[in-house]
Amino acid sequence: MIFYCSADRFSRKGFSLVEAMLATMILGLLAIYVFTIISESNRGTTNAYYQYLAEQVACEPLEVFRFLGCNAILENQNQGIVDYKFNEWQKVAAVSEITGIERPEEATRFERRITATPIEKGGIKAVMVEVNIRSSLSGNPLGVGPGQQLSRSTIIVNQ
Repeated sequence: MIFYCSADRFSRKGFSLVEAMLATMILGLLAIYVFTIISESNRGTTNAYYQYLAEQVACEPLEVFRFLGCNAILENQNQGIVDYKFNEWQKVAAVSEITGIERPEEATRFERRITATPIEKGGIKAVMVEVNIRSSLSGNPLGVGPGQQLSRSTIIVNQ
């Protein structure tokens, strides 16, 4: 018995099930790749934001102390100045109760320690102010290794 296939059977337009499944698999892999790239981009953007915020939290007391000057820092070194206490870790508040300085809510993820070291050379008095920032949460929004901190410092000269 001989079977003959008509030419119409092979000339139909459309896709077979195998072709459709292969196309679906390729599109699925492509979608996974795109969503992975988007996810990594969001993670990088978030890390950059927290790094920037930590920089701002560190620079804030440095700017305040530059304005106040060397003598005011040295005179208040044991008690602190306004919200800024020296030599102890302080949780950063979203709004300062005393000064009214407002910070983003995410700033509460950080703690800072401010140290002031008197310097005198050749009759010129100065103070080195250093601000250390660390995460107050179990995660690490600073983008550095566990136990590491962000540190910024400045020297304020008596004028």
